[in-house]
Amino acid sequence: TAPGEDPRVDTSLRIAADIPAFEESMLAGQPDFAYMNPYHQVMARRAQGYVPLVRDSKPLTGILVVRKDDPIRSAAELDGKEVAFPAPNAFGASLWIRALLAEREKIRIVPVYVKTHSNAFRHAATGRAAAAGGIGMTLAEEPEELRSALRVLIETPGVASHPLSAHPRVPEAVRRVVTETLLGMAHDAAGRAVLRDIQIPNPVRADHARDYQPLEKVGLEKYVVR
Repeated sequence: TAPGEDPRVDTSLRIAADIPAFEESMLAGQPDFAYMNPYHQVMARRAQGYVPLVRDSKPLTGILVVRKDDPIRSAAELDGKEVAFPAPNAFGASLWIRALLAEREKIRIVPVYVKTHSNAFRHAATGRAAAAGGIGMTLAEEPEELRSALRVLIETPGVASHPLSAHPRVPEAVRRVVTETLLGMAHDAAGRAVLRDIQIPNPVRADHARDYQPLEKVGLEKYVVR
């Protein structure tokens, strides 16, 4: 610890009402620490200089699901159809999928934003939308009745997963304590249980240049909804 730096961490947890509210808070630099999606890290770095500390080792992939009995067999068949997403800038479940459908599949969909992953999955299952965006982890948490009614149509390429990031005003000594504490929790059963609950079951150090800066070159900015 450098002279004058206090490594103690006293935190309070604040949960945003929804993704747009989180974005507003993050871009204004309000949270000292924030758990954010990969492209949020790009946005937060540009706006406030947020520094990613740790992430899970498993890459993040998005999924696009349809009803199991739906005749749709390729993403191209979604051209012109309504597709449900939790929020515009939810990375794996929306932003990344919409960009791939436009850039790789060369199709235009009609996005419908329904606030949560669960709502999106239910829109697809009930036929209110032709498909829904999500991630495998959130689909796995849904009831068997819902999961059995859906089929994964496509899975996106993987990217570095959600980081826990710190605002640059947080002293470096505090950042080190938080990083080392989270990494150390992977070495005992109680710690691993907590890490699973916060969706970082296998924590590794995160690095902006290596993990998230490549996303700046993909052209995702034109699919971000303000």
